[in-house]
Amino acid sequence: MRIKEIKDLLKELISKKHVANIIVILAVAIIALIFSSDFLVKDSSAKNNIKETVGDTFVKQEEVFKTEEEIVEVRLKKILERIKGSGEVEVMVTFEMGSEIIPASNTVETKDTTEEKDSNGGIRTVTSQNLTENIVTTNDNTGNKPLVIKEIKPRVKGVIVVAEGADDIEVKMQLYDAVKTVLQVSGDRVQVYTRN
Repeated sequence: MRIKEIKDLLKELISKKHVANIIVILAVAIIALIFSSDFLVKDSSAKNNIKETVGDTFVKQEEVFKTEEEIVEVRLKKILERIKGSGEVEVMVTFEMGSEIIPASNTVETKDTTEEKDSNGGIRTVTSQNLTENIVTTNDNTGNKPLVIKEIKPRVKGVIVVAEGADDIEVKMQLYDAVKTVLQVSGDRVQVYTRN
């Protein structure tokens, strides 16, 4: 008897009136599910993009305001703190001058020589020389910028390292050697002190 009841129930549900209602409800549910999942995916990716953009913007703004010395100090501090036994490290770097940028340039040189003869038989030679130099620029989103062919990094004037572990002579020598190696400076430009 159970099977007969189930068959009757299925026949009743499958009748045209009920089937049409079920199909409409399923279609609406599927469409709602598609839109909501698409919206949620876009929303979360938009949040990620905003975080990345904001993060990049803040980093770029910080980098704009950092001097060459500050950038080198931060990088050097990070690597020196990884040396076993160094502990907390502070670094100060000074440069002799700032970076020097050599831009590409278009140079046009013209030279004009004329000879003039006067009525007495004298000859006069007139030479004119004109040199025009224009800096080559590139155009990007922020505007025109000079095309750089060479950038000369500043020369290190001196480095001071203050580290907790510098009271150990082996750690002190490792810090000293690391600074000399990474900055390519002579030993007389590097001093390592113990932090109190």
